[in-house]
Amino acid sequence: MKTKLSQKWSVALLALGLAVSGAQAQHINAGALGTTQGSQLYFGNGASYVNTSGYTRSLNYSNSGTFAGWFNNSSPTFTALAQTTNNGATPSPFAAAYGSFLQLRLESVVSGPVGGTFSFFDHGATTPTLNLGVGSSVGSGNLFDLSDASHGAGTVGADPYGHLHGRRYAVSLPGDYLVGFRIIDSSVNGTGGGPIHTDSDLFLMTFRAVAVPEPTTATLMGMGLLAVGLGVRRKLQR
Repeated sequence: MKTKLSQKWSVALLALGLAVSGAQAQHINAGALGTTQGSQLYFGNGASYVNTSGYTRSLNYSNSGTFAGWFNNSSPTFTALAQTTNNGATPSPFAAAYGSFLQLRLESVVSGPVGGTFSFFDHGATTPTLNLGVGSSVGSGNLFDLSDASHGAGTVGADPYGHLHGRRYAVSLPGDYLVGFRIIDSSVNGTGGGPIHTDSDLFLMTFRAVAVPEPTTATLMGMGLLAVGLGVRRKLQR
C-alpha cells in the first residue's frame, strides 16, 4: 500500500512539476509578415496571450530579496524569431529580415489600480529599467532588446534572433493591469539608413497582481495551537 501511495504521489508531483515548468516557459515570439522593405512586424503567437484571449499573467508578491515589495514574475519571455540555426535556434519562416534589430516598447498602461506603476527589470537590474504609470503612454523610447546584439544582430546580413532571459515584470499595487507593447525595428539597414520593418500593431496583455491576504483570526489561532501541540509532543518524547 505504501508503495502504491508513493507511486501515486510521484506521478502527481511530476505532473505538477511539468505544469509549473510549462507555465514558467511561456514565450511570445516577435516576427514579421515578410522580409521586404516596409513589411510589418507582428507577434507570431500573440493570439494566445492578447487580452481578448482570456490569458492573464499572474504576478506574485515578494517580501524579501531584490524584488521585495513588488508583485513580479519573469514570465513570459518575449523573443525574436530566428532566420538560421547559427545560434542554436530553430529557423522560422516568420522571422524578421536579416539585418533588422527588434526591440519591444513598453508603450502604455491602459488601465490598472489608481497610483499603480508597471515596471520592467532588465537582466541583472536591481532597480526598474523602465517604468510606466497607470493611464500613461509613450510615443518613443521605453525600449528593451529582443534581438541579441551579442550575436551580431542589427548588423548587415545578421540574424535578428534573440532569446534573452533574466528579465522581470513588476507592479507596485495589487490589481489588474492592461499593458500595451509594440515591436519596432531599430536597425539602420533599411532604405535611406532607416529600419527595414514597420512597427507592429499595439499588443495588449493583462497582468494580475493578487493582494497578499492577511491571516485570519482562525488561522492565527490554528498556528498557535499547532505550536503548542508540537511543544507538548517534544516534551513527551524526552
